[in-house]
Amino acid sequence: MSKHISASTFYTLPSGSNVHPCRLIHKDGTLMWKHALLYNNVAALPTCEAHEQHIVKTAQRLEELNSWVSQSLEPWECFVPHAWYVPEDSDLNKGISLYFTHFSHDLGYTYKHLLPHIQDHEKLEIRNNFLYFQRC
Repeated sequence: MSKHISASTFYTLPSGSNVHPCRLIHKDGTLMWKHALLYNNVAALPTCEAHEQHIVKTAQRLEELNSWVSQSLEPWECFVPHAWYVPEDSDLNKGISLYFTHFSHDLGYTYKHLLPHIQDHEKLEIRNNFLYFQRC
């Protein structure tokens, strides 16, 4: 068996980077490229470099927010993205917003503890049994 991973398993991003779906978006984080790009088991690659950078910056911000609700938990007890970059959805077509839950906490607890840390240019809402976060 080959020790090399098939090139077909990598995502080629607009910046030219080839990333494995399980590669972390933000170093030392918990969010992987598959979390951002897979929706209904279909990968939607960013259509431009700006969307790619929005995904990276959103991941960084989510990692910051995660630290407010997951401090005493195990690393895998964190945010669980459900829909992030979906080009056909006007709420999710830029990489700046996503629907997510928390692995261990319910929506009300997570919302209540995140809300004081949401900045003026950000949005956090409960929508259809998910938390909706938008960065700009």
